[in-house]
Amino acid sequence: MGYQSLILLLLSLSLAWGGGYPDIDQIIEKIKVPRQGLTREEIAKLKNPFIGDEKLHAVINGKGTKRRKKIVFRLESIFSNRARINGRWYRVGSKVGNYRLVAIGSRSVVLQRGNRRIRLFLWKRTPKLKLIKIER
Repeated sequence: MGYQSLILLLLSLSLAWGGGYPDIDQIIEKIKVPRQGLTREEIAKLKNPFIGDEKLHAVINGKGTKRRKKIVFRLESIFSNRARINGRWYRVGSKVGNYRLVAIGSRSVVLQRGNRRIRLFLWKRTPKLKLIKIER
């Protein structure tokens, strides 16, 4: 057998095996049919799995984000066994916001809530001085 007859044999076999998929035309026709998705009404009835619509709109519009108000404690002065914090005088054992005043030192106080402790320090304020040279 020569090359020509071998090629002819392979070509005829491939054509004969090509008939192994008789419903290929039907499969292609089914693929061509446009698929039906959900209607707008069905989509509207679906529940958002991630976040509620109200919360989503609130987040987008910048509303509804509840943030804690940050309380800043400022130690203003210490006199004897009392400390002035945010404009009010306190003694050891007094409640300052959600904290309890547990210690008063010479330059600082300690506030405690549960296991959390905050130490407030007095700040040394020095006025800004301008030196002016006066010539005579």
